[in-house]
This record gives sequence, structure tokens and C-alpha cells, in this order.
Amino acid sequence: MTFRVLDALPILCCALGDTVNKVPSGARAGLENQKVMGFRAATKVLALDVYPSNQNTVRIWIEPPAPPSIVGVSILTSKISADLDRHELRPLSSGAGIYLEISSRAGLLTLIDWYK
Repeated sequence: MTFRVLDALPILCCALGDTVNKVPSGARAGLENQKVMGFRAATKVLALDVYPSNQNTVRIWIEPPAPPSIVGVSILTSKISADLDRHELRPLSSGAGIYLEISSRAGLLTLIDWYK
């Protein structure tokens, strides 16, 4: 079974709370961002890539350092997203974030435990 964005989102919300980068103004003010959903983990942030073409693959940006080897977590080539260029997610912007692919629930839970 494929681990998808819709599988990861409730796990992130339960572990880390509400997203921190809601749309600031306009017709969608206060709603979730449609490309990147940011979360606060203690003193760091992470962001879930929810771009429409990525719905069947869980990809996350985290602040350095890279995580230890975790089953179900792969480090990808850095990805820059203009949606990370916001005050709340600035530590992940301009290619500074480590871009990961998560292929299992267990992998995501282990990553969250390590990252917090």
C-alpha cells in the first residue's frame, strides 16, 4: 500500500498540532496553504510538500542536520519552493531545508520522534 500525503497529514497534525503557515490574506485567508503545510516541532519547523502532483508521495523538508538512517526515510536532492519563503518557514527556504521522502507510517513516526 502506498503511503500518501493524506496518510501523513493526520499523523503530523496529531504529533505537532495545527499548521503554522495559513494563507495570510485574500479570498483564502486563514485556510491551509495548497502547496506547503508547515509545522512547528519544539524550536524547529518542518514542511509537508502538498503540491497537487505529489499527493501519492510523502515528501518533507526539515531543518539540518540530516536524520540518522531510518527505515522508510530517504534523503532527496534539495528542492526549492517559493512557498517556503515565509517568516514561519524561513529556515527551510532557499535550499536550506533537507528534503526527504517518507515511504511508511513507521518511518514518519520515527522521524518525528527524532526531530522533536
